[in-house]
Amino acid sequence: MKSARLLAGWLCIVLGFAVMILISFGVFDPVAPAATQRSILPVLMGMLPSVSFGIALFAIGVWLISSRKR
Repeated sequence: MKSARLLAGWLCIVLGFAVMILISFGVFDPVAPAATQRSILPVLMGMLPSVSFGIALFAIGVWLISSRKR
């Protein structure tokens, strides 16, 4: 059970990093209107779901690795 938990934790951490790398390469383009030259806020709000997903995957992985069954 412990090895499966560690494997799942490391897998979540790797997937979290992979999502962040894909976002940085522009694979996940934000959904924003064409007239966003004045403000970057709509672009940032468009990226919020994908960034949150990557952070959540990373956090779940850290939780799986650090918490031990007592």
